[in-house]
Amino acid sequence: MTAIDTGTLLAVEGGPPERHRRSRPPGGVTVPGLAAIRAALHLNVGGGWRAVRPFVEALGTCFEAGLMIFDAAGNGVVSNEGMTSILDLEEGALEGMNTSRLMELIASMVPDPPPVVRDRALVPSGGGVVCEEFEIVGRSRTVVRWVAHTVDRPEPATVVVCTDITADVDLAQTHEREATTDRLTETFNRRGIEPLLAREMSLAARHHVPLSLILLDIDHFKSINDLHGHNVGDSVLRTVGEVIRKTARATDLVSRWGGEEFLLLLPHTELAHARLAADRIRVAVERARPLEGRAVTVSAGVAEFLASDSAKSLVQRADQQLYAAKASGRNRTC
Repeated sequence: MTAIDTGTLLAVEGGPPERHRRSRPPGGVTVPGLAAIRAALHLNVGGGWRAVRPFVEALGTCFEAGLMIFDAAGNGVVSNEGMTSILDLEEGALEGMNTSRLMELIASMVPDPPPVVRDRALVPSGGGVVCEEFEIVGRSRTVVRWVAHTVDRPEPATVVVCTDITADVDLAQTHEREATTDRLTETFNRRGIEPLLAREMSLAARHHVPLSLILLDIDHFKSINDLHGHNVGDSVLRTVGEVIRKTARATDLVSRWGGEEFLLLLPHTELAHARLAADRIRVAVERARPLEGRAVTVSAGVAEFLASDSAKSLVQRADQQLYAAKASGRNRTC
């Protein structure tokens, strides 16, 4: 058997692949562990798979990613414990499994399958590579990155490397949630609500359904901070945010727009009903008495989306109504 350069075999190429399916000549995919497998299979080793298989099986025990290798006929040649664990299967369940059975098994485990899973196309046909990320639901939830790569030595085959990226995905989602949430009031912040505003406006225009926007502002909030301190001011903001969230409908989107101002999006809601909703929130805030047992009031401005509106013009019209409410004596809805 030809001597093996372990330094070459254990080299790791680059970073993770893109999240979509690509068809291109072998050699472009980079994923931890796959470099070593590719190097092993491209050695000039006499005897084909029988000669190289013991080394590949040993290598498969050295990294956590799942590994499966299929010959040109689609029959399983190698699978490691990592693949069995990631797919949440019993030991030995992958022994002798061919590509067709594996595709059916995975399709049954993915509740929201991307096209390559739905079309049973996770193994490339005619060469190239398939890259995809998807969520598997078994006894636990697992998000995986799947890379299937064709090789031609020592014999034509497909190498599949499946990596558990659940922790990375959850961490990214946590960071995104923190980046779009106002920690004090537990509502969306401006960064979080702006793309939702654009989405709801697009849906309203496309489907010809109503959409309304409410701007709420805490009356005399500067005086609250000046007289009672910022800790009390923060407590008032927190309580007002909680009252708004509990009073709004489940379908309404609530955000802290800035300072003491809140913005609400009310999908499928005409202007008259949005004004009723705003007034309901106004009354609930006053009854909550968040200022050390004393009442705090809010003023509200309401506008309904028009086909000619931009996000800026819709907010401006609500702001004009809010200004009118303030000018009329505060603690009212316009």
